[in-house]
Amino acid sequence: MNRSAGILGGGVAGLTLGALLAARGWAVTVYEQGRAGGKLRREEVGGLDFDTGPSLFTFPEVWREVLARLGEADPLDLRPLPGGLGLHHTPHGAVPLPVPPGHPLHGEWTRYLAAAAPLRPHLGTLLTTPPRLRDPAFRRASAALFGVTGPHLSAEGWLRARHFSPALAHALRTHALNAGLPPQDAPALYALIPALVGAEVYRPAGGMGALLDALLAFLAARGARVREGREVRAITGPALTLAGGETARHDLLISALDPARLAALRGRPVVSPPGGRTVAGVALYAALPAPAPLPATSVLPPGSFSAFRAAMRVGALPPDTLTLVHAEGHRLAVLLTAPATGQAYGPEHPWVRAQVARAERTLGVPGLLDTALDTRVLSPVHYAAGGHPGGAIYGAALAPWRGGPLHPQPYRPAPGLWQVGTGVHPGGGLPAVLGGALIVDRLLRETGH
Repeated sequence: MNRSAGILGGGVAGLTLGALLAARGWAVTVYEQGRAGGKLRREEVGGLDFDTGPSLFTFPEVWREVLARLGEADPLDLRPLPGGLGLHHTPHGAVPLPVPPGHPLHGEWTRYLAAAAPLRPHLGTLLTTPPRLRDPAFRRASAALFGVTGPHLSAEGWLRARHFSPALAHALRTHALNAGLPPQDAPALYALIPALVGAEVYRPAGGMGALLDALLAFLAARGARVREGREVRAITGPALTLAGGETARHDLLISALDPARLAALRGRPVVSPPGGRTVAGVALYAALPAPAPLPATSVLPPGSFSAFRAAMRVGALPPDTLTLVHAEGHRLAVLLTAPATGQAYGPEHPWVRAQVARAERTLGVPGLLDTALDTRVLSPVHYAAGGHPGGAIYGAALAPWRGGPLHPQPYRPAPGLWQVGTGVHPGGGLPAVLGGALIVDRLLRETGH
């Protein structure tokens, strides 16, 4: 009889690790309290399908490593996203990332790329290798990282030391939020994200939901079960208690839940993180009567990252926030960064209206959202319902030295119980989530699982 693995949480991390285990002969069951996909799912608005959650596909070599372990061809048909990381509307002027030749900031951009270049060959190792100094590959990658970041722990410290012009520095600070933290608190690595990504920004031809389709197909082809609408209420040793009183036992349990939620299911005390929480979001999806006259991606950073940080630390709505605007034909998505307080914000909330008006004004399309045929808003209360305390998308906030690929990972909190997902391998979006699944798969193989 095959050994059985129960996976708690059917987001990208849980589904990826489930497919990897099923490919090695495990009888896999994924338990998901709602719909499979976690933050990545499809929502219908005004007769159009919108992909929620991750909006960009970067570092595709991590995805290719998943496919290699599964022995699968790539079904995603990744297409370069026009404009790369988008046009960043800073208080000091608009900055496209990457900065193209002929732009006044291209010389600075070239200097920035040169500073990050020694790390690029090692990034895949940092994303997919367990953080163990006895591993030569990880040691080399860590040395490359420290060689680039130097003595600077935070993204803000690294950027200040480089003396970039205010416009470029402001645009680069935005990407510290890949870790869900303002640049003063995010690891220095995240100041390098635009350089490491370069122009390799993709989206599947079928939308980001194609990744969910692919993972579900990989699981089904290997006989794994995905049980949607099956909430886990308690964990006692190898046994799960589900809503309705059903119980299930497995030889191995994998949690793709937030660590705080996992602790509660195990009857352990839930300790408030000393650094607070990472950010939540308000996502507004609109079906428009005509294609939006906008580039694929527009980025509006906060006017002041210090004010943004101060607001987030006390759970207040910032005066202006990081806003991402994605336009694709009749589809428009406006993503606002919000504090992780678990509150609901509808489209008529004064703060939401003010941030949308700011985006419309900056992009030269005043009143665009008023023309929408239909809208849908997902707010921190939505993400909190998925198990993230307060809706914190990246879980607990960690000190800069513990962020990214170098922080001590509690991958196995108890015998027979492992963890995966953004709460364990924070930041970096899809590459870190997929890479975290690869790391846990490797650790399980090394321990005979």
